[in-house]
Amino acid sequence: MSGQIPPPPFGTFQQWGERLNSFITSTKDLLTFFTSNASAYRNGVLLWDDSNKYPVVSKDGVWTPLGLGGGTNSGSYGMFYDTTNQTATDVDTPYGITWNSTAYSNNISIDGTDASKLNFTKSGTYQVLFSATIHSENASAKHIYFFPRIDGTDIDGSTMMHSLDTNNNRKVVTRGGIFQIDAGSYLQAMWATDDTDLDMHPVTGLSFAPDIPSATITITEVST
Repeated sequence: MSGQIPPPPFGTFQQWGERLNSFITSTKDLLTFFTSNASAYRNGVLLWDDSNKYPVVSKDGVWTPLGLGGGTNSGSYGMFYDTTNQTATDVDTPYGITWNSTAYSNNISIDGTDASKLNFTKSGTYQVLFSATIHSENASAKHIYFFPRIDGTDIDGSTMMHSLDTNNNRKVVTRGGIFQIDAGSYLQAMWATDDTDLDMHPVTGLSFAPDIPSATITITEVST
């Protein structure tokens, strides 16, 4: 509750009781405002952070945002894609997929120096959904590999492989996963191929539909 409880009566207790009941009725659904000296010693206390425009809840001695606002401490997400043709110079060599477009983002961004890195400003558990439009430029059998890296370290058991063996054939490949990522860390989507005639190729200029990007990645925070 917020506000000031009506003081003891100068008139009758009945009048004071009526005023107290009116106060409770009008304020019982309002959250108390979060202040700098609010203590999170007890779990499950819900307050309203008016500065950032979202509620916070006490959890293990810390005030945790519920992710309903758009500030730095609210929910993190991002959707990024690339509209260029991405090729490999050498076979069996990992390359970071680069991103040149941001559809939506909060607390996640493309690195200004290395466009293959997606930077995170908030720690959390994230669901990552990835897709790529792969393209064959000859009729031989060839393979392409994708896997994630966090801060330059490959994630064990995460590689997916696809094959193409028809000239000018295209296929959309997808993969999802959940990762724990710390504030200040970066995520990369890596790829490699055993044939440099297998690449990631966008499709542009369609008269009946939007362009098809060479790769897309969507990131959603699922837990802080």
